[in-house]
Amino acid sequence: MAALVLGALAGCSDASGGEADPTAGATHKAAAPVRLPVPDGFDTETGWSTSATPEATDVEPGSSGFPLVAVAPKSGLVIQAAADGSRVRAFSLASGKTVWTFTPKALMSARTGVFVQEGRAGEKVVVARQGKTSGSGLNTSRRTTTIDVLAADSASKATAEHHLDLAAPDDTASSFTATDSGFLVGPVSDGVHDKAVVIDAATGAQRTVQKKTVTVSGCGSGSCTVQTSPSFATSQGVISAFQQQDGCDEWAEGGTPCTYGFQVGDAWTSTSVAPSGMHVGIPLAVTGQYLVAAWHTSDTQTDPPALSDTKKTTLAVHDLATGKIKAQVSCSSADALTLQPGSAQSSTRLSPNGDFLVSGQAGFDLATGRGHCFTSTASTKGVDLTAVADDGTAYGIVHAVDDTEATSLYGRLPIAQDGTDTPERGAARVSVRTGTAKALSAASEVPLYVAAGGHGVFRTRDVVAVYPAS
Repeated sequence: MAALVLGALAGCSDASGGEADPTAGATHKAAAPVRLPVPDGFDTETGWSTSATPEATDVEPGSSGFPLVAVAPKSGLVIQAAADGSRVRAFSLASGKTVWTFTPKALMSARTGVFVQEGRAGEKVVVARQGKTSGSGLNTSRRTTTIDVLAADSASKATAEHHLDLAAPDDTASSFTATDSGFLVGPVSDGVHDKAVVIDAATGAQRTVQKKTVTVSGCGSGSCTVQTSPSFATSQGVISAFQQQDGCDEWAEGGTPCTYGFQVGDAWTSTSVAPSGMHVGIPLAVTGQYLVAAWHTSDTQTDPPALSDTKKTTLAVHDLATGKIKAQVSCSSADALTLQPGSAQSSTRLSPNGDFLVSGQAGFDLATGRGHCFTSTASTKGVDLTAVADDGTAYGIVHAVDDTEATSLYGRLPIAQDGTDTPERGAARVSVRTGTAKALSAASEVPLYVAAGGHGVFRTRDVVAVYPAS
């Protein structure tokens, strides 16, 4: 079962009147639930809710941003951090009771993200902050990035198992890039890093990874020498993306295709598992023991790969350890969405029982190996999927194209930032089993996680609410 991060969806309602510090409420149990408008199947008369605050902005596409809410599925917890990182709270997902609290060392002007990692040592909560030290006494204030790692099953007054203080240069903005089994810190552009720090949540160890030159077999012209750039970290190692520059037809005019691809640590390379005739592979996301990738026959070097209506894109679920394809589907889109390393990480989820997977605008039945597209056509809108239940019922928001870069990236859920006038977005319920989709009422919120027992976790700009199945 994969851990996940919950970002506030753009266009969500303002129903709470929440205070600046959402974690400073009751010490025993969250408040009686705010009754958000939600799809049928969730009981808003019971459950629980707590106030929330908008998240800090990270303009770099490909980063994981600064989510203030995450779910630890195995531990049955909803984790919430204050925007300034001054306090972190873990609530029981089922009851809303406060299970533990954590107070990290003070940091000024902090931007905070909370993430959950899953590994052999169990679920770990990663509290990542960017800010400045206080500069008290004889010490000068300096920029820093701090990482605190806690066990999800901590005692009521939680303490960090590992604390890291990473120096932050004044001229470079770092981003957090997280999967449910890996964590990178460093500047990111177009989904890749020139240089980043890998954090091992189990041990607290850190190491630096950066661009490097390697020889890859299986390119269109045979072996090719490429430069790989770290994209995101996983339990199988760092996934690095590459693009062939020499010895190929860079304009895709019928010559030898240029190979775009990726390496998964030392385990496998995309060229060894590519679907027949496919020379372009983009690693979109990782969840649990699966990697989702997009595949094309070829692309030019002048334009980024895109999910469009001019060519079919094969979306495939690979075994993260071996690269073997577990499910796939061929899709097109009228919206011409850019395919970028890690772009679908925020929208990639496994059902709690592991039978279904949603990623971006595609859903997969892992038992049958079949997938369904929920992309746009000339007459229908696409659906950005947000959660999937054990029966294959999934939820999502209707994709709306605006002037922001986020809406042009495939699989990136739109995040509502403080002070923005984001238009309301429609919602939909789909069946991953059959491929059918149905629009929900205009005001409906959609869950960002559905637990095994049917509880739905909802996150707006101002409210975190959990409702049981009705």
